[in-house]
Amino acid sequence: MRASNRATSGALATDASAIFASTLIPLTVAAGFVYFGLDPTDAGDWARGLLALIPLEYFRAIVLHILSDTYREYRTPMQAVRFFLLSLAILIVIALIISVYVLKGDWRAWIAQPEVYRAIALALGLIAIDGVIGVYFFRGDPKQLAARLEAIADDTRDWVQLAGFQLPIVLALLYGFLLLLREARHALPWLPDPTSETMVSVALFYAAFYFTGKAFVVAHAYTAAFNATGRRLLGAPAIQRLMWEKNKNLELAASTERAAAERRRAVLTGAAEEAL
Repeated sequence: MRASNRATSGALATDASAIFASTLIPLTVAAGFVYFGLDPTDAGDWARGLLALIPLEYFRAIVLHILSDTYREYRTPMQAVRFFLLSLAILIVIALIISVYVLKGDWRAWIAQPEVYRAIALALGLIAIDGVIGVYFFRGDPKQLAARLEAIADDTRDWVQLAGFQLPIVLALLYGFLLLLREARHALPWLPDPTSETMVSVALFYAAFYFTGKAFVVAHAYTAAFNATGRRLLGAPAIQRLMWEKNKNLELAASTERAAAERRRAVLTGAAEEAL
């Protein structure tokens, strides 16, 4: 019993090494955006290629769900790798079909741009390699990792929706309103003019903000607070009310989130195994 209690206590502690490893890439990307945002004239194709990665965050959120399913169905390393690669291949085919349908005749010209196809190839390559290495060499509790990845995937999806889609629209409308106000009343002298260099710099700084927020979302899944409650960072009802979703039932969504949090908590604390 004492050994079991010690194991549970250790499992509930914040995993600093996992936080460092999981946030290293998004924080490094954020630092790169800040660096080029300070002097956008040096950004070049590299920065534009990184900006092309932002729409792929939707794709990445789905990949995290695939990884969660992979660990939930984990039997052997090779079986898990096959499951992951097959699921990823199906997702890529679906994404390709959707992109061709949406862009239609412009698809070939869009994909032929070096900054686009390089960014997409790099992103897909890193996703596949990272997933295969992580799955093949994993030696921990797959059920617990599946629970963490499920929360990260849901939070990533919501963060993309909020920070990648909704907030930029709100900020753009606000900026447009302030410009009209300045022109009409000759006020707000501090408001910068919408030059191309300024817009590039703002976009780069905003991308840095996005990836910094993503690092916080990922880090939360390895904290003691998450281990003890199973509640994801963006699952609170107040945050969910901000989501622009047509015909969303807030009560049903809150009930579903509470059930998911309780299920994750049971897995992380070992309560699910004790109930068997």
